[in-house]
Amino acid sequence: MIKKAIFLAVVLVLFSFVLQAVSTIHPVPIKKDLVLFPQEIAGYKLAKEEKMPPKVEKILGVDNYIMRDYCRNHLCISLYVGYFEEQQEGAMIHSPKHCMPGGGWLPISDSIISLDTANGKLKVNRFVLQKGDEKLLVYYWYQGRGRKIASEYEDRLYLLFDRLFKRRSDGALVRLMVPLKKGNEKELQEFTRALVPVLDQFLPS
Repeated sequence: MIKKAIFLAVVLVLFSFVLQAVSTIHPVPIKKDLVLFPQEIAGYKLAKEEKMPPKVEKILGVDNYIMRDYCRNHLCISLYVGYFEEQQEGAMIHSPKHCMPGGGWLPISDSIISLDTANGKLKVNRFVLQKGDEKLLVYYWYQGRGRKIASEYEDRLYLLFDRLFKRRSDGALVRLMVPLKKGNEKELQEFTRALVPVLDQFLPS
């Protein structure tokens, strides 16, 4: 009985600590507005830029984002970067694994790969969807608070840790897409390597 009372007391203290930590979190502004993102990366030039409908923006709760197509020769790479100053219930990063399937697109492959970049090794999710004879290759990762993480579960654990000990919950989703055809993945990896140091100029560490 005494042990149970002690255990409950410890749980209550920890819970109070969590509530206090969560209540003192402050939003972290982005370093530079993403509207200033380069119009050319690795020889790929900005060809198209899109905006979400205001209602979608409000539902997602994203504070700063870009949705762009960068093209070189006959290949276009779709880039999305969405930054949250503070993640909380109703305004958090959503995994592309849950958001992208639909409209006839079905996931057929899901893995984590490692790329060598000028800033060290980068682990990214390699996600493939198919619709009829078409295939779509998606690379994505979570970036924030000094980390670049592929695993959404690992990102959630660090999010909890950082809320408690850093009083921060800011973060970004970086997602790139190309049609999965011969040679395209090599091009995507080249673009990704060039993108990493650019992102570090915009996203808080």
